Amino acid sequence: MNKLLLAIVVLFSIAISATEDITGVWYDDKDSGEYYVVILNNEEEGYKFINFSFKEQDTVDELVLAKNESSVWTRVTNDDNDWDVICEYSYVDENTLQVIYEGDYNGTDYLKRKQIK
Repeated sequence: MNKLLLAIVVLFSIAISATEDITGVWYDDKDSGEYYVVILNNEEEGYKFINFSFKEQDTVDELVLAKNESSVWTRVTNDDNDWDVICEYSYVDENTLQVIYEGDYNGTDYLKRKQIK
């Protein structure tokens, strides 16, 4: 019984840590660095996604819809341009996230981690 409980705890820890790797500041290096996504995650509030642009001096929040051990799904609604998309974020490696967009824009982008020193 103790071994079963330990196995469940270990599997749960692995599942949680798989999506925690997406926290940080991310940008599309093919988009001239105008837009950034900040991804935060803590035990009390869960995930929080914030998009911002220094050029536009504006922010757009993303609503977290669901998550599993490999992906987080969000919804972005930007009232300024009537843009509404569902985003699926997946960890590729420590410096790359894949984002699949469906809605007013359909496509796949790869975001790079912004190194902050």
